Amino acid sequence: MTEMNSNKRHVIGLTGGIGSGKSLVCRLLAERGVPIIDTDLIARDVVAPGTQGLQTVIDNFGKDYLLDNGELNRKKLRNLIFEQPEKKRLLESILHPLIHQEMLRQIRQYQSIANSSGDPSIIVVAIPLLTEKLKDGDQPDYLDEIWVVDCSEATQQQRAASRDGQSPEQIQAIMKQQSSRQHRLKWADRTIHNDGTRKDLERQIDQLLGGFQTN
Repeated sequence: MTEMNSNKRHVIGLTGGIGSGKSLVCRLLAERGVPIIDTDLIARDVVAPGTQGLQTVIDNFGKDYLLDNGELNRKKLRNLIFEQPEKKRLLESILHPLIHQEMLRQIRQYQSIANSSGDPSIIVVAIPLLTEKLKDGDQPDYLDEIWVVDCSEATQQQRAASRDGQSPEQIQAIMKQQSSRQHRLKWADRTIHNDGTRKDLERQIDQLLGGFQTN
């Protein structure tokens, strides 16, 4: 855990498994004045129609992965990379550098804006698969801390099923591809427990932010 530097915002990497409640945590943080950088949104932007990212994807995967409106057929591509790991690695080699570049640009942009008095002195970067490839001593140098949103696997399954309408088998398959709960928690500088009520969650967030207030 990095010590506070009053001259710049702390950069927090926020992660958690499917159905853990990352999106709700981000909304609650945003309501409290925290800048949020969502790498899922960036991943969509870098392959928007007309971008070089989309062209590179189509060059490698074919025009069959375009919808009639010119957008990327995400569902079809997701099914492909789920079944063929080598295609997943190819897609990641195209998208990850673009996502990383834009993420760093947004971090620099927020760091250049002065904090208002009383606002939390942090930037939160939501990275769903942050811990998947981390090894000992390998925390990204652009992050000061990692916060993990955690809940039981049973809660994950229930939330994912109600949100996405996926079968238990599909959810289990996704969970097996993600980091284990134990691996994520090993990387947590701070853990947000999300098996309880929304008020429980809000209380934890307010406690966390209490240590990052701008004078």
